[in-house]
Amino acid sequence: MNSGVEPLAVAVSDVLFCHWPIDEDAAEAVVPPWLSPDALAGSAWASVVALRMDRFDAFGLPVREGLEAVNLRTYVRGPSGDRGVYFRSLDATDRLAVGTARRLFRLPYHRARIDRSESGGKTTVLARRCDGSGAGVTATFSPEGEPDPPEPDTLHSFLTERYRYFTEGPLGTRLVGSVGHEPWPLQPVDATVEVDGLLSAEGIETDGDPLYHYSPGVRIRIGPPGPVRSAPAGRRRDGEV
Repeated sequence: MNSGVEPLAVAVSDVLFCHWPIDEDAAEAVVPPWLSPDALAGSAWASVVALRMDRFDAFGLPVREGLEAVNLRTYVRGPSGDRGVYFRSLDATDRLAVGTARRLFRLPYHRARIDRSESGGKTTVLARRCDGSGAGVTATFSPEGEPDPPEPDTLHSFLTERYRYFTEGPLGTRLVGSVGHEPWPLQPVDATVEVDGLLSAEGIETDGDPLYHYSPGVRIRIGPPGPVRSAPAGRRRDGEV
């Protein structure tokens, strides 16, 4: 990311990561054919991430504050082997933020109603998409312990430390964008999560029990997508473990 004005910067907090192992063949069916599932520990993975967007800035200008969002992503490698994520869906509570992200970043944003409440030391997030499908997620969680960045070369870093996203433009144009942030501070969390049709709406079937992480949050800088290019032969790829 250059030192100029950031196209999109989002300060996020109170983040719940919900990761499910999925079959590699099933993962291939939910990503474009020019991407391949990125597997670890014998499984491909899909994650639902619920978060609060404290501040949403576009090109240095404040767009919105105090939004809620839920995204569903899979873990992939690009044509040159670079690791990243592929978003199956991103749900947010604000029409303007949804429209901005769709136009500028070619990401599959949807408008949703997302309510967050706290009681007895636990946070509950109830999300439902506004398209009439009823797809959403219900999560109740309470973080435990102290936050620390994930150790390198672990499943925890594999699932959270991703610094690029892949998407498609008009006529199936292959695109990749950058994501910049400090390493996620992670901590254990006691969580109960029901996906309420969100995974099945995107054609994803899980293949095991979920793994949860909690983070108090980071500031994320997101670059607009550009054409996918092959890496020079022999060059080490960012984010490999």
